[in-house]
Amino acid sequence: MSHRPQDPQHQDPAVIGWSHGDHAVRWSHADRTVEKEFAGPTQAALAWGSRVLVVEALDDTPYTPTDNAVVYEADGTELVRLRPPRDLVAEPSWVFGFFTAHLDSEGRPVLVIATQVGDFWGHPDLATGTVVDVQEWR
Repeated sequence: MSHRPQDPQHQDPAVIGWSHGDHAVRWSHADRTVEKEFAGPTQAALAWGSRVLVVEALDDTPYTPTDNAVVYEADGTELVRLRPPRDLVAEPSWVFGFFTAHLDSEGRPVLVIATQVGDFWGHPDLATGTVVDVQEWR
């Protein structure tokens, strides 16, 4: 059985040098480092598969944009900006946006959605740019 070295262009990214609150997220891909700068402090950054998910600063002011999570391809190309479902609670303005993200036991990203009346979680749907399988966060 021969063992071929993995093609560096197809290596999964790895987040490096990031801490909660940083204004930049860096990850390694192939033989280079990709860096994205953000206006505010970041809430979460994680790599899974061939993608990187970043949760930007949460603005809980009513009627402000709630699409504060973005998914990048490993090379730094923006794939999709995620929006939380607006029908989670009685008043859409009570949905503030994404609070954080982590990987579940199966290695899938989980996003936590902050609302005025409690938090919810779900998995990103990259085709629609929203979150599915939403449940109350306990």
